[in-house]
Amino acid sequence: MMENLFECKRSGRLDGRFTLKGSEPQYAPDRTFDTEHIRLDLRLDIPGQRLRGVCTTTLRALADGADRMVFDAVHFGIGSVRSRGRALRFDYDDKKLTVHLPSPVRRGARLDIAVEYKVTRPKLGLYFIRPDRGYPKKPVQVWTQGEDEYARYWFPCHDAPQDRTTTEMIVRVPRGFTAVSNGRLVRKSSRGRDTLFHWKQEIPHATYLVTLAVGEFAEIKDLWRGKPVLYYVPKGREEDARRAFGKTPKMMEFFSKKIGVPYAYPKYAQVAAVDFIYGGMENTSATTQTALTLHDERAHLDFSSDPLVAHELAHQWFGDLLTCRDWSHAWLNESFATYFEALFTEHDKGADEFAVELYQNGEIYFEEDRDHYRRAIVTKVYQQPSDLFDRHLYEKGSRVLHMVRGLLGDRDFWKAIGIYVRENRGKVVETRQLLDAIEKATGKNLSKFFDQWVYGAGHPEFKIRYWWDARKKEAVVRVVQTQNTNGETALFRLPVEFGFWMGREQKRFKETVDKKSHLFRFKLNREPEVALFDPDHWILKKVDFPKSEEMWKRQLTVDPHVLGRAEAAKALGKAAGPSAVEALSKALLAEPFWHVQGEIAQALSQIRTPAAAQALLAAHGQVEHPKARRAILYALGEFREGLVRERLLETHAGEKSYFAFNQSLRALARQGDPLILKLIEQALGMESWNDVLRSGALEALTALKPADLVSRLKKHTAYGVPDTRRMTAVRCLAQVGAGREDVQNHLIGLLEDRHLLVQMAVVRGLSQIGDERAIPALKKLTTGDRDGRLIRSAQEAVEKLKKGIEEEEKPRKNRRVG
Repeated sequence: MMENLFECKRSGRLDGRFTLKGSEPQYAPDRTFDTEHIRLDLRLDIPGQRLRGVCTTTLRALADGADRMVFDAVHFGIGSVRSRGRALRFDYDDKKLTVHLPSPVRRGARLDIAVEYKVTRPKLGLYFIRPDRGYPKKPVQVWTQGEDEYARYWFPCHDAPQDRTTTEMIVRVPRGFTAVSNGRLVRKSSRGRDTLFHWKQEIPHATYLVTLAVGEFAEIKDLWRGKPVLYYVPKGREEDARRAFGKTPKMMEFFSKKIGVPYAYPKYAQVAAVDFIYGGMENTSATTQTALTLHDERAHLDFSSDPLVAHELAHQWFGDLLTCRDWSHAWLNESFATYFEALFTEHDKGADEFAVELYQNGEIYFEEDRDHYRRAIVTKVYQQPSDLFDRHLYEKGSRVLHMVRGLLGDRDFWKAIGIYVRENRGKVVETRQLLDAIEKATGKNLSKFFDQWVYGAGHPEFKIRYWWDARKKEAVVRVVQTQNTNGETALFRLPVEFGFWMGREQKRFKETVDKKSHLFRFKLNREPEVALFDPDHWILKKVDFPKSEEMWKRQLTVDPHVLGRAEAAKALGKAAGPSAVEALSKALLAEPFWHVQGEIAQALSQIRTPAAAQALLAAHGQVEHPKARRAILYALGEFREGLVRERLLETHAGEKSYFAFNQSLRALARQGDPLILKLIEQALGMESWNDVLRSGALEALTALKPADLVSRLKKHTAYGVPDTRRMTAVRCLAQVGAGREDVQNHLIGLLEDRHLLVQMAVVRGLSQIGDERAIPALKKLTTGDRDGRLIRSAQEAVEKLKKGIEEEEKPRKNRRVG
């Protein structure tokens, strides 16, 4: 599962605590029966937002004397419960359906239980998408979302990941609609106004992966090794579908070869779901993707669906074929999918793009670690499973897997992955199984490494000091671990490489860091021009390594690693002298890779001298890569020189990329010239993919701060405005809402919005504004049948606002004591 394409950040820092009030150790539930097969025979009433049907579950007793079966089933209307035609007694409390058997059964006994039920206007799990007064052109769709534990809202089941079962979906939908589900299509037939679809999933999987997606779809067909690869999208979006999903067969081939286990299922489908609440969901053989990922040719200049598509496809192995036994080990699903997403980038676009993607993963994790909390990747203490689906689980875990690859080497890493998947396919797994596979493949016991990086929290922070001992001809490097080791974070033990450049020659040395402080000496023929710590950037770490300006300038030109050159650019931005500007200016035009160009542009924007502005203007006319252009445009926005404004005005309308166009508009707005308002008005009238240009115009308007800003932003939060723009307007209101009661009240009025992602944006906005008067309204979102992410965001916002009250009270208490 991938988060939405738009940010889903936490709401505020809680003294570094991941666990909230009420969190306690969670364990996989006991099972009296093993679920062997689930057969759903359903009929949809789309106008009435109702599902009716029969769920027949085949069970096998796991112990002697079992006399009842308990199903998770929330807010159902139960008609009857039968076994082989015989009515069974049952109790139902609106959450659990307890079925009493006629007599106790022996271990190994099999039985079928058929539950006739209906679900009306479900709050979770099953979503009816329809046009209304606000969105009259919205297509009709129905789709499900089972992860983490929402299958119970649309069919009775044992709703936990450790119960794997085959499934069957028989569903009747209006003629002209398509129903997509897991496995192979057994039958499709039409009768009267209905069409029946019969899907069969013959490889066991977890109940949260059972899916149903219904709509008036266009079907686009691809092929991989004779298996159908299908894309279901709203009609009229066929070209966008090819653009978004077209590399899927290439990904299937890459993953199948690298893992050593071919894609296992009879087909692979991707359904573009309107109003989907995540970026994607890896339902077995039938992934649901947000329709927002479908994009036009202009967006394709610097937006790609490949990361999302690769992430969800990787889950077909890691999460579907192998499933975490309980949610505490969910990193075996999400960290793997996130790393394999990056691995496809490496395969498809090369080492530099791969390195930058992993670097960005690290930065995303560092932000959560710094601004919100620190936790172990594997932890049993949480309130609800969705609490765990954070940046530790996705991005940090991907970097941990990359370090495992670095420790083992490519050959042994892939050997271990192959053993892990082959020996555990069709099973539930815990982290122990991964460790066992590594040891079986390589003979290496990585328990210590996993204790530090998976079961422990945090990351190493290094202070590096280097000097040259001319008498001994030795490079001397002191390495000190400076992280706080009082809590879950310990001193780390890991191998580290040191690199030294002398002209065109590089010497490398490998040492082990396992103490608070080390002093290393390395024999060299002459003084190096560049000294590097972890030159291949394998380690997830923070580093304080001051160097001379000359060394940084040399590193900017000779370091073969894209992150090393980017690091040098950042450092030269802090140096800020004329020679640093000269070096950065030359490198900006000579540098071949967009990420380094972006860091150079950022460095020049920090220096803010006329020479720095001239360097950026020169590059603005020559650099073509849209991501590098965006960085240059942002940097130019930091200058208030007339020549900069003139150049931006000249080139703004001709920016090809949506995102570069928006960045140009924001750069102009930061100039503070009221004449820019005309350009903003023009952008507010432009149609674009996902309304990205109007959203960019709102951000530019917020930077300009006209007198009527708040009233204008409020209009763009209205129901009926595209959600992407509404979320932008909410975020902009939060930026200017401190001390504005009207803004606070307006946002509070949006807390019960129909669209989850808008609600979450509002919660973050109220948290940012920091007014404790929002607490009662936010508390209402912490209970009831709500998405777990919304509950957690509201809880965090409440705690943050309460903390603000306490901080305000401290000076008063101190004054009273005095």
